[in-house]
Amino acid sequence: MRLTTTSSRTPTMKSIAIGAAIAVMSGMAINSIAANAPGAYDKTFMIKAADSGSTEIAASKVAQTKSSNAEVKQFADSMVTDHTKVADELKQLAASKQITVSDEPSARHKADIAKLNRLEGKQFDQEYAAKIGVAAHKEAVKLFTDASQKATDPDIKAFAAKTLPALQHHLDMANALHSSVGK
Repeated sequence: MRLTTTSSRTPTMKSIAIGAAIAVMSGMAINSIAANAPGAYDKTFMIKAADSGSTEIAASKVAQTKSSNAEVKQFADSMVTDHTKVADELKQLAASKQITVSDEPSARHKADIAKLNRLEGKQFDQEYAAKIGVAAHKEAVKLFTDASQKATDPDIKAFAAKTLPALQHHLDMANALHSSVGK
C-alpha cells in the first residue's frame, strides 16, 4: 500500500523565513553566551588571585601560632582577616562566571609554607615578612594592577580595581614589618 501526500516537499517562503529566524536567533543566543563568558586572561587572573590569597591566609595562620613577635602576629591577623574576606568575594564572583577556583594554595605554595613552617624564632619572622609579607604582596599588586587594566569582563576588572588599594596598603605594612624584624 502506498501513501500519497498532497503537500509538496518544496519549502515555502514561510518555512524558509521561520528557519532563517530560528538560525539567526540561535546564533545570537550563542554569541550572547560567548560574549558574557570571561576570556582566558580573566580566568587565569581569578585562579592566580585565589592561589595568592589562599597562600597568604595559610602562611599567616602559621605565623599566628608560630611567631612570638607581636608585630608579626598583628600583621598575620590582618592578613587572615582581610584575605579571607577577599577570598569569599572572589569565590562568589568566580562562581557567577562559572570559573572554578581553589581555596587551597597550589603545590608550589604548599611547599613554600612547609619550608617556612620548619623555621623558628627570628629566622621564621624574617622569612615570613620577606616571602609572605613583601614578595607575595608585590606579586599580588602586579597581578591585580594588570587585571584592573586588562581584564575583559567588567565585573572581574572592577573586582581587581576595588581590591588593589588594600593590597598596596598590605605591601606598605609588609615593608615596614620586614624592616622591623630584619634588625
